[in-house]
Amino acid sequence: MDFIEQGITRKHTFFCVDRERHTRAATKVIEITPKQIVVFGREVRGWVVTTEEPIEEETIPLRESLQGAKFRQDPE
Repeated sequence: MDFIEQGITRKHTFFCVDRERHTRAATKVIEITPKQIVVFGREVRGWVVTTEEPIEEETIPLRESLQGAKFRQDPE
C-alpha cells in the first residue's frame, strides 16, 4: 500500500483488534483488511485499517517553538 498525501488530508494505516472503534470515529475509513499476526509467539486476529483525516496546517514561529508555548499544544 503506497499512498501519496495530497491537499489537506493525511492517511494513516495501522493494525487494530477493535474494528468498531475506528469505523465509528470522525475520520474517513478508506480500507479495512482482515489480518492475523504473531505477537510474542501468540496469534492475534485483527484488521489493517487505512483512514484519512484533515490536516490542521499551522506555521509555528521559531520563537514560539523555542519558548514551548505553542509546541506543547501541537497535535503533530
